[in-house]
Amino acid sequence: MKLALAVMATAFLILPAAPVRAASDSEGYWQGSMVEHGQSLPVSFDFSTGAKGSTGRFTSLTQAAMDYPLDEMHVDGNRIGFKLGGSIVFDGVLAGQNISGTFKDGSGVGSFELSRVQSPKLPYDVEDVSFRNGDVVLKGTLCLPLVPGRHAAVVLVQGSGPETRWGTNRYIADPLAQAGVAALIYDKRGSGESGGDWRTAGFDDLARDALAGVTYLDGRPDIDPKRVGIHGHSQGGLIGPLAATIAPGRIAFIVAEDTFAGPQYLQDIYRVSVAIRDLNLSPDENRKAMKIYGLFVDSARGVRSYEDFEKASAPYRDTAWFQWMDFPPRDSWVWPWARKTSNVDSMAIWHEVRVPVLLIYGEKDALVPPDESIAKIGGALQASETPYAAFIVPGAAHNLTNKPDPKGAFFWWHQAPGVIDTVVTWIAA
Repeated sequence: MKLALAVMATAFLILPAAPVRAASDSEGYWQGSMVEHGQSLPVSFDFSTGAKGSTGRFTSLTQAAMDYPLDEMHVDGNRIGFKLGGSIVFDGVLAGQNISGTFKDGSGVGSFELSRVQSPKLPYDVEDVSFRNGDVVLKGTLCLPLVPGRHAAVVLVQGSGPETRWGTNRYIADPLAQAGVAALIYDKRGSGESGGDWRTAGFDDLARDALAGVTYLDGRPDIDPKRVGIHGHSQGGLIGPLAATIAPGRIAFIVAEDTFAGPQYLQDIYRVSVAIRDLNLSPDENRKAMKIYGLFVDSARGVRSYEDFEKASAPYRDTAWFQWMDFPPRDSWVWPWARKTSNVDSMAIWHEVRVPVLLIYGEKDALVPPDESIAKIGGALQASETPYAAFIVPGAAHNLTNKPDPKGAFFWWHQAPGVIDTVVTWIAA
């Protein structure tokens, strides 16, 4: 889950506390804080009860998460337990209009306190929608400004893996809708409520998913089809320009964050070359490790045989670095997926882009090289006289957040200041 610090005013209008309910009733909107190592993080939870039992959603504007679903929730009388993000476990007690207790996460144990308030009133409409790319039905949510007229709009595209519309993309949609720009967020194919399977899809499939969202928006009387763009992070930063080149004239602008410039297999090698530094290997062991990883990548993308990889890696199977690399078994979905995606060169795509582009990178990105990526993509756009702006966010990681040093003082990680303002201002302009 990606979380980060909002630098613009929230639209939430907190109204007086709701009428008192029974102590065993956890339903409703709860606002308060999580405290760890003396540091406080403002949070809110929306708890409900349905046919499948108790469920909830988490919002932290500090950590760029909005309406993120809880993994699980259990209510037993006045005892309330829930799990967030796969690793944060809460144990609380409900007393009237308050819930308090403790939570455990990877860095220790903290406390939390929540008070029931009336649900926030958003200054825009929120509508569940669906659209189709061939046989794949994609489920999403449209955040639509309340003011009348035909609005500019953005389709927000996910990064790699099984991402849904909730969390970061829902957080980005909020200030866009406040600024008068409609925002369409959706569950990636094979994730959330959407059909299909991203593990068997190529980038072309994902780009056409995004274009299906554009087509849906184009057909609405409250959307201006000449002002529909795409926002994508990481892998989504490749999908946006690809969609623009598949359907020239359909996309009005592109926001690409932390995206790699060049063949995708080189991004994988770069990622591992940075991460392996934490193992503190000798130069010779590091060279051996990267040689084997490079052979794995070449095998996965189809330029070397699997047998070549197996034979070369056999002497190193008991080393710590080989175990750390955790290579997928031969029957894993990774192998056919890599054949579809690893050899794609994003620079061939960027050379064909002819719409305004905003590039944003984190200074401390460990998955892609910021300076090199901007130089390459910017060079392609300059060659075609395509307008663009580029920013490197000081101190930010790949997901544009500021995180504490493992050896330094604790603070709640948060979105790097200025990011959301920059994105919304550029799009609105």
